[in-house]
Amino acid sequence: MAYSEIIYSKADRVATITLNRPQAYNAWTPTMSRELRDALRDADHDDEIGAIIFTGAGKAFCSGADMALVGKRAASSDKPPAGDGGGSQPALAKPPRPPGLLPYLRGLRTPIIGAINGVAAGIGFTMPLYFDFRIAAHSARMGSIFSRRGLTIEDATAYFLPRLVGLANAVDLIVTGRMISAEEALKMGYLREVVPDDQLMARANELARDIAHNCSAIRIAQSRRMLYEHLNSDLETVLRDADETTAWMYTLPDIKEGVKAFAEKRAPRFTTPKTLTRNKDAGG
Repeated sequence: MAYSEIIYSKADRVATITLNRPQAYNAWTPTMSRELRDALRDADHDDEIGAIIFTGAGKAFCSGADMALVGKRAASSDKPPAGDGGGSQPALAKPPRPPGLLPYLRGLRTPIIGAINGVAAGIGFTMPLYFDFRIAAHSARMGSIFSRRGLTIEDATAYFLPRLVGLANAVDLIVTGRMISAEEALKMGYLREVVPDDQLMARANELARDIAHNCSAIRIAQSRRMLYEHLNSDLETVLRDADETTAWMYTLPDIKEGVKAFAEKRAPRFTTPKTLTRNKDAGG
C-alpha cells in the first residue's frame, strides 16, 4: 500500500511510523487512520520486527482530529431533538475515523513506543494511552482539549487515563481541557521519560532496539496480551491463564536459550516468532 499521510519504515528490527501531515500539524484524517491500520498490521505480522515507534513529522506529534472534517461532519448531522426537560440525549457526531483503531493497538503482539514531539492534543493525546511506552521531547505539550471543542472524551480515555495519572489528575485534564508541559505529564505518570528535543528519536530507537534484540518476542506478545486482557479479570482467571501460558512457554526453545545466554554471559539469541499461537501449535 502506498502511503500519503504517514511514513512507514523498517530497520534493525524496528518499525517506525511517522504521521506525515506537517503542514496541518499532523491533524487526524480517515486516510491517516486507514494507513496506520495497514502499517500496524504489516509490522505486527512481521517476525523480524520486535518494536514499533510512533512519532510525528515536523513540529507536532498530532494536533487532534482535522477540525475542518469535524465541522463538516457536525454540519451534515441531523439536528438534535429539542430539549424536553426529561433528559433526552441528542445524537453525537462521530469522529472522522473508523471505530476500533485505537483498541486495535492494545491487541498487537508488538510493543509500541511513542516518541512525542511537539503538540499532542485531542486524539494525539488519546492515542498514546494505548502505547506501551511514552517518551516526549522537552518542548512537547499535550492535553485532552475535548471540552474546549464541544466534544466529549473518546474511546477508552475514561478507562486508561485514570489508571495512568490517577482520578484527580484525569478529572483536571478532562474537565479543563488545558495543555500541559512534558514535565508536568511526567510527574502525573502519563510519560515514561522526557528528553532533550534533539535526543528524542535516538532515545526511542535505543529503547526499541534493546527490546527487539534482547527480549523474547513470543514472551512479549503473550505477556502484553495477559497484562491488557486481564485489567478487569478476577484473580482466579489471571492465575489460570498464567499457569497455562507458562506451561506452554516451557515447551518452546526460548527459555533454554535465555538460561544458556545467562550462564555464558552473552546476549540471548531468541528464535521463536511472536506470531506463534498456542492454540495452533501446542494444542492448548
